[in-house]
Amino acid sequence: MSEEQNVTEDQKFEHELDTYSPENIDKPKKERRTRGDKRAEEFIEARRRRLYRHQLDGHSTRQLVYDHAAREGIGVATAWRDWHQVSIWNEEDWKKDRENMLARIQTMRIRLVNAAMKKGQLQTAAQVLDSLGRVLGESTPEQVSVQVPLLNINVEPKKEPAQLPEAEVIDAIETRIQPENHQREHQEAD
Repeated sequence: MSEEQNVTEDQKFEHELDTYSPENIDKPKKERRTRGDKRAEEFIEARRRRLYRHQLDGHSTRQLVYDHAAREGIGVATAWRDWHQVSIWNEEDWKKDRENMLARIQTMRIRLVNAAMKKGQLQTAAQVLDSLGRVLGESTPEQVSVQVPLLNINVEPKKEPAQLPEAEVIDAIETRIQPENHQREHQEAD
């Protein structure tokens, strides 16, 4: 070994000792970038957006993560971190779109009814119209039967009918007033 190399190694050793000295332990370390390229956040964001877009493929979460890892050339742990961010985005989207969701669903149902009617799929159209009616408050027979008031009838034991006091029977033929006689009686009384 030459003296230059020996001095250099000694300087490195002393420098390392200085970094571990008690005075330097309390000092904050110089912040260094752990991921290298300044554009790494942009790349990560683009990768997560691609995963967000692929979630509409209809696969399970695990399948989406494994496919994402293979497609992007990243580790499975990194793919799961990306999925965690995508699930946070989904929750934010749901909170934002919750108010508009009913109107959007109704529009989709109406389009589905029109398409089903054009293709002659009357059963599908009837089912969609039924669900549309339920949302709008139209009652189904099952709901009507639940909402019918309950009528309870109690039958009391039979009692003796009440007896009215006997009244005087008047013969209607004898008391009939003759119209001519009636007028004469009034005229004579005046």
